[in-house]
Order: sequence, then C-alpha cells, then structure tokens
Amino acid sequence: MRLLLPILILSVFLGCTSKVPMATKYKMSVNPQEETINMKNSQCSSQSLKVMQTFSSFMLMSSDMYYVVDSNKVFPYSESQWAIAPNKIVSSKIYEMLRDTNLFKTVQSSKSRTDASWLVESKLEDFMQYYENNNTESYVKISINLTIIDNASSKVIASKVFKVKAKTKTMNAEGGVLALDKALSELLKQSASWFIEECK
Repeated sequence: MRLLLPILILSVFLGCTSKVPMATKYKMSVNPQEETINMKNSQCSSQSLKVMQTFSSFMLMSSDMYYVVDSNKVFPYSESQWAIAPNKIVSSKIYEMLRDTNLFKTVQSSKSRTDASWLVESKLEDFMQYYENNNTESYVKISINLTIIDNASSKVIASKVFKVKAKTKTMNAEGGVLALDKALSELLKQSASWFIEECK
C-alpha cells in the first residue's frame, strides 16, 4: 500500500508529459560554378578580393526554418531546422564560386586578416519557401544583392540584384530545401556570369 501512492503519482506525471519530436536538420548540397575561367589580362586578374559575411534579417541568421503563407504570414517549421544558417550558407557558396572561377589574383573569406583591394558585399533579401492558393501551391524564392567595392576609396564598382524562383516537388520542408538548393545553384551561375562580364 505504501508504494501504491508514489506509483500512481509517477504514472500521472509521466502520462502528462509528451515527447517533443526531434527536428530534422537540413544541409544544402549546392555545387558552385564548376567551370574555371582564365582571364589573365582582365581588370580583375591583378586584384585581390575579400568576400564579406552576408547581411540578412535575423530570421535568416538563425537555424530555424521558416515558411510563408499567402505572401505575408511567416511561420516556423516545428520539426525542421537548418544545419547551417542561410546567411552562412550563402556567404560560403559565394566565396567558393568566386574562388573557383579563377577571375581574381586571390580570393579570401571574411575571416581572413589580410587586406584585399576589392570587397564583395552581399545582402540576402529572401531565402524562403512559400505556400499559396490554400496551400495547394508551393515554391521558393531567393534574392541576393551583390556589390563590388574598392577597398581603398570605398566606392562602389558594380552592384546587381539576383532573383530566382523555383517550384517545389513536394509540399513540405524537404521539398523546400531541394528547391532552394536548385535555386541557389542557378543564382550562383548567374552571378558568376555577371562577375565575368564586369571583369572584361
């Protein structure tokens, strides 16, 4: 009898607690521009370049994964997260793309303590999955503003906004990640082509 009361209390306590499902963490598998460009006599070939950390809203600096309903209602996914925050993903992929194009004398990341003659600033304006038409349609949008700056004078050399939209194959977080992966790959190709034109 003495054990019956503690067992009942413990049973009630355990029954009231619910297990919180573990969040699935997603990692982007974007492959930056694969082609190596050789422009030895371009205006960029003698320049060192530093890729600065991407600016973004607080939401895109977080590992939380968000989606948008009807263009303006933002919600977090409860069981899905980013393994790496979107602004860090974008910074890393822009650096890899510019390094691999071989347009510049050197390409450094923002963590490098060395100076560079030019800087690349990026602002991540959109990196989200959208649901519309009573959740019957889903797509993703990525928008990035890239700016090349002369480090000595702080003058803007060139600037451009890149926007890519892609439909998802499935109406869930995984479908959004796969579509964002595809959209970011396309955006990196477009921005690589822009850098090539600016260097001519």
